[in-house]
This record gives sequence, structure tokens and C-alpha cells, in this order.
Amino acid sequence: MTVVEDEPEILEGIEIILNQSLLFQCTGTYSNGEKLLEEINILKPDLVLMDIVLPGINGIECLKLIKMLNPDILVVMLTVFEDDEKIFNSILAGADGYLLKKTPPNKLIESLSDIVNGGVAMNPQIAKKVLDIFRIKPAQEFESLSNREMEILDGLVKGFTHKQIAEKLFISPETVRGHLKNIYRKLHVHSKTEAVVKALSFNPYRKY
Repeated sequence: MTVVEDEPEILEGIEIILNQSLLFQCTGTYSNGEKLLEEINILKPDLVLMDIVLPGINGIECLKLIKMLNPDILVVMLTVFEDDEKIFNSILAGADGYLLKKTPPNKLIESLSDIVNGGVAMNPQIAKKVLDIFRIKPAQEFESLSNREMEILDGLVKGFTHKQIAEKLFISPETVRGHLKNIYRKLHVHSKTEAVVKALSFNPYRKY
């Protein structure tokens, strides 16, 4: 994974935490988004941990470009405070989650692991704002989903990881990821977070 953070001490601290964990290895660190974008096709990271506020191109704009280049790359945003507006805009741009910079090391690793395994992280205030946006979307998008896609979406809504969904449906995690790509395309979303919120906004009490 790679980390984008313009404060050297924070960047170094995160790199140490990641490399000391058994789950992640930091293969690249950047102080700005432009340099990451230049090298992202070479590094091909599975996960990018990126500050929302960056010099030059900001984190949200960089996030959009990353998702355009490769929508499969997971992008988790870093923020000093729970700035609802910035986090909200990040999620609409396709962020797969967000973390506070003050997050303790063990919680940082745990949260990143959850996101990699298909989890969704969002506080209630942000969820409500995204729900309000998605409530205006037509139900036809959901009607285009196959039964299997609805089952997988139901698993996401219930907080299951890709592996748990695969075990429940007796399919492989790779098959789950393939269905997720179709779900994102049909619902016009870019991340699990958006898909879950959109599903809840369509009918929060529906049993898929």
C-alpha cells in the first residue's frame, strides 16, 4: 500500500506502524498527490491512505483521478478532525473509508484490515448526508440488479466482508468482487460505502 501525507512526522509514523504490522507493507510514501499519480501505474497499490488536505491537488481531486485510473484501488482518506463536509465529499468521490490522524496504531491497522476485507466505515452524520443525496435516485437502478447481486448487496448492508459473503453464498471471494463491479456500474456508485448508503436510502427495511 502507499501513503500520501504532507507532514513528514505523520508520514514517517504511519509508515513505521504499517511496516511493523503483520498485515500491511508500505511500498511508497508521497508528500503530494501529483507524484503519486505519476507512479501509480508502476506501483499498482491495492490500497492508498491519503490526507484530504494536500498541497497542490487536494486529496479529494486526487481520489477522483485514482478511481478513474483504476476503480479497484481502495482509497482511505486521512483527516485531522471529523470535518463532515470534507469527508462527505470524499465519500461521494468514491472513498472507501476515512480515518482520523489521531487513530491509535492498533485501531489504524484494524480499521484498514476491515476496509480491505469489505467493511464500511462511516459515522452517522455522514451517512445521513449521503442518504439525503441518494434518496432522489430512481428505484429502476435496483430493479436492474440480478438476484445474486441483490444477495451480495444485502451482505454489504449487513456489514459482511467479501469472504463472509462468499462463504454464505457458496461462491469464491473473486466471484463476489466480480458481482460488486456490476453492482457499482448499475447503481452508478464507486465504492462499497456508496452502494450500502444507496441501498439503505432505496428502502431501509427491505429484506433482499
